[in-house]
Amino acid sequence: MQNIILMKKISLVFVVVLFCTQVFANGTDEPIAPNSSSVAVTNLSGSSLFKLYYTAYMAGDVRVTILNHSGGVLFTEKLKKTDGFIRPYNFESLAAGDYTIQIENSGGTHLEKVYYSAGKIEKLINIVKLAEEGKYLLSISSKGADNVNVNIYNANSELIHSESRYINKEFAEVINLKGINAFTIEVTDSKGLLKTLKY
Repeated sequence: MQNIILMKKISLVFVVVLFCTQVFANGTDEPIAPNSSSVAVTNLSGSSLFKLYYTAYMAGDVRVTILNHSGGVLFTEKLKKTDGFIRPYNFESLAAGDYTIQIENSGGTHLEKVYYSAGKIEKLINIVKLAEEGKYLLSISSKGADNVNVNIYNANSELIHSESRYINKEFAEVINLKGINAFTIEVTDSKGLLKTLKY
């Protein structure tokens, strides 16, 4: 009698497992919607390059648009008859802030919100002593636009000259330090200290 009851319990468990397996199998066998797509955006920390990854079940036209924080269009392109691509977008010339990458296909519109933190703008700073006594040529070359501050201190570390300049690629000026035997020129930009020169 106990064996019969045990066999009924085992049969019941087997039926339940079989039913669950059938339900889960049916769930995974459903066809993917024809207009479905997958989108991802990656960005390495400190890099101005964003990579857009796109895959779709069926090939079709895709429009990619980059918008600023207020919805203004900064860039747009249309890719024809594609079911997948990887596209790089360089934000180097843009200011730090929030942006939206908008992807449109026949299935609708997908929005990817991204934040761009502007990387350090590399600069080359050079100071040359001119033939005329007390005069120096300060030149700065920059890969992008930025604000640069020039501070000059005397031998006692007292500030004797300070100026702020907006630089876009190239800048040069003659500094007159006649009568000052020892001094320090300190150049900083929006990211901090760039160079200190002592004479």
